[in-house]
Amino acid sequence: MVVDVPELLVQLLVAVATGALIGLERERRETRKFAGLRTMALLCGAGPITVEIARTEGQPVILGFYFLLALGLAFGTTVVRALYNGEDLGFTTSVTVFVVALLGILIGYGRFFEATSIAIVTVILLAERERLHGYVDSLTDEELRDSLTLGALVFILFPILPNEAVDPYGIVVLRDVLLFAIFVLLIEFSSYVLMRQLGGSKGLAVTGLLAGGANSLAAAGVLARLTTESDEAVTAASFALLLATLSMIVRNVGIAVVLAVELAWLIWQPTLAMGGLTVAAAAVLWRTGETKEDLGIDLDSPFSLRSAAKFALAYVLILLVSVGAGELFGGVGLLATAFAGGLVSSAAVSVTAVTVFTDGTVGGETAVAMVILGIVASLCSKIVLVEFVNSEMRKEAVVPMVLVGVAGLVTVLLSLLVF
Repeated sequence: MVVDVPELLVQLLVAVATGALIGLERERRETRKFAGLRTMALLCGAGPITVEIARTEGQPVILGFYFLLALGLAFGTTVVRALYNGEDLGFTTSVTVFVVALLGILIGYGRFFEATSIAIVTVILLAERERLHGYVDSLTDEELRDSLTLGALVFILFPILPNEAVDPYGIVVLRDVLLFAIFVLLIEFSSYVLMRQLGGSKGLAVTGLLAGGANSLAAAGVLARLTTESDEAVTAASFALLLATLSMIVRNVGIAVVLAVELAWLIWQPTLAMGGLTVAAAAVLWRTGETKEDLGIDLDSPFSLRSAAKFALAYVLILLVSVGAGELFGGVGLLATAFAGGLVSSAAVSVTAVTVFTDGTVGGETAVAMVILGIVASLCSKIVLVEFVNSEMRKEAVVPMVLVGVAGLVTVLLSLLVF
């Protein structure tokens, strides 16, 4: 027999658990607690009850009384803390009390996911108090300025930019351009942190491996730029770029196989050829190169806004070439379109290939060819970008990527001829 649990009871249990989660973090404090587990659980649990009464009785003013109660409790907490701690007047607990009250209201309106997500973020912020303060205290003025600039780009500028094309041809979307620049800045920041923590060569290697799966073109631009600061970084950056290429190949093939398992048998050979060559080239660099703690790169600033702007401009140019190629060769078929699209987003090409395969527009061989051509096009974009930024990486990064691209093209041609 299925028991019909009242919705209010479910909301109450979720609210109490959410408040208790935040209160539990407060309980573990060694200092005197002014709003612990029971207070937070009861306050949050009162939220759904208040919403239910306001809804059923048609008295929304009750919600106002609830907010006044939360404000009074928050203010009272501040006063009590001032009496006990003297000059040590902190507002974290008071703000937390009011946030918990708001979470109770959200849960009362059925916004479970939003409320629990905010609660988890709140707990992390509270639990990492010492580490966050230590991190902020260790920042230089330049690092703090750069962090604030990045935050302004992500949380202020990005949301307000239009999501529609600003040019008459419907190509350039400012939000997409800024997103690419943000990727560049985040990758630069990651490399900055990892090189400090792991050393120069290892830090760049981890950066390439992780960044390649997110945006390999941005990773290529960042790694190439770093080599312009020091010739000692060329080998390490080339190795990192090959790892980024490997991540990109694995990501794109993984997308295709996960969305259409039937393609696994057809795509494993080109994947093995391209991935194997990439791994072999990276292994040669690792064995012949020297792992260095200090690559001679200036680590005084996490990232460069000027370089991010330049790479964003390069992204726009590649985007224009991609669209132009699609218009020029679009009549040739899906393969030409896949290559043109891969110049900007090879992952999107993988999704498109699976889509046209699953709806029966093309066979498995053509779908696999589209995925591989998207990867080859992505390699072409990175090769041009790296050559433009620093041709010193030609021998150790560009030549291996050319060979990987040729291997992909050969396997595509062979598969199309055989089938």
